[in-house]
Amino acid sequence: MHFFRRTPLALVLICAGCSALPHSDPAKSGPFFTPRNVTVNTPRLPALVRRVTVLPVHGLREMTEDSVNRVNEAVVTQLNQTGRFEVVTLTPDNLRSLIGQPSLGSADALPHDLLEKVKKTSGSDAVLFTDVTAYSPYPPLTIGLRMKLVELSTGTILWAADNIFAASDPSVANSARHFAFKLGSDRGPADLSHTVLQNPSRFCAYAADATFETLPPR
Repeated sequence: MHFFRRTPLALVLICAGCSALPHSDPAKSGPFFTPRNVTVNTPRLPALVRRVTVLPVHGLREMTEDSVNRVNEAVVTQLNQTGRFEVVTLTPDNLRSLIGQPSLGSADALPHDLLEKVKKTSGSDAVLFTDVTAYSPYPPLTIGLRMKLVELSTGTILWAADNIFAASDPSVANSARHFAFKLGSDRGPADLSHTVLQNPSRFCAYAADATFETLPPR
């Protein structure tokens, strides 16, 4: 007597096929994070705004010098990657020689002659202010970036953005991993895109890139 029932061959094949179906990767399909706290005061970047001076990042008191430098490098690198401007930088020592302090927050009262001095010393058409408003270098990584692009000749704020990127938000984590895929540095036999969520430098690069994607076009 047979105690085992036969399973139809078609059912076996269907079940085997189910186990082999690819799972949707949210780093490729989303949902993705879109920076929303953005102010754009010009439909297109003015033709005469070609060179931008990047001021030193204004960090939080609790941030180490290495952490501030990490954010500063990400901002400069990703702004260059946009291809929208010729980018020049001021070091903290450069800025101290101009206004007596190594950094300046975008919400601080500006020295009355700062814009004129920057224009004269750099030949730039605009200046970029960057503040760090939140920062955690330990998982889940977090960085808040507030930026303002100011035209030097008029003092007009052309563009501003103020957003917090928290890896604990699934849409932010998806976007950061998508950024890693876009760089192509994680291509290989294993998916290493998740490492961007543990690497503060790469996460800062993602946040700066996402912020600059909201710049007005040329």
